[in-house]
This record gives sequence, structure tokens and C-alpha cells, in this order.
Amino acid sequence: MSPVAILRVALFYLLAVLLATILGGLAQAQIELAGLADAPATFGERLAATWQLLPELLPTLAAMLAAAFIITLPIAEALARIFRPWRWLLFGVAGAAGLWAAYRVVDGFLPQLAVTTPGQGWQWAAVLVAVAIGSWLFGHLTRPRARRGLRVLG
Repeated sequence: MSPVAILRVALFYLLAVLLATILGGLAQAQIELAGLADAPATFGERLAATWQLLPELLPTLAAMLAAAFIITLPIAEALARIFRPWRWLLFGVAGAAGLWAAYRVVDGFLPQLAVTTPGQGWQWAAVLVAVAIGSWLFGHLTRPRARRGLRVLG
């Protein structure tokens, strides 16, 4: 692999982590705001409260996603070479599964780390879908170019 290709993949990785962190942080902030007894009523108040919560949520989420993506995205790439039609799904599932595993590891081994859990049901699904979008983007940007021409035996 050429140095330019390695740099390109690293840049796409950082972009995927950034997008997943922002989307996941926004989803997590809305979940936490919904759980408050005195939740903000207007859009402006909710937006201001979201901006106050994001600095607390984003660093931990970014570290968890960076660690999870460094493990799950290469696995998704290896599986995508076998199951080509489902490449988009494999990368989305890899990102969501990576965050799920990261939450389980942090919750089990580092309980003193102040990480808020996303909740149950639709709340958990909202955060996982937000993260899956970031990992899907990585899979989309790194997909192999289509081969052109006559394919005789494969």
C-alpha cells in the first residue's frame, strides 16, 4: 500500500470517528435532556442546553469510538471482501457493535469512569444508529473501485 493510500485511509478513519462522535453526542445529549425533570421547553433553550452537555460527552465518546473503530472497521473490511453486496450493512453493524462492546468494557472494567449509558430501547438504538452512520461513511469512502471490462472466470 502506498503512503498516499495509507494517509487517505487514516483521514477517512478520522472523518468517520468525528462524524460518529458528533452524531452520537447529539443523540446522547437529547436523551439526557429528555430525562430531566425540568426539561427545556423551547427550541432555543434545548439548543443551549445541548451545547452545555456536549463538552462533557464528546471526549469520552470520541475515545471509545476511536478504540472501537480501530478494531471493528478492519473486521468489516475483511468481511466485505467476501460479502460484497452487503458492504454498507457490514460497516454500519461494525460501528454499532463496536460502540456496544466499548460501553460493556467500560461499564465492566472501569466503573469509576464517568460515562453515561445511553438508556434502554429506542434511546440505545438512536445512539447506535448515529454511530453506524459514521462507520458506514468510512465503508463508503474506502470501497474498492469497480472493475471494468470483461470478467471471464471471476
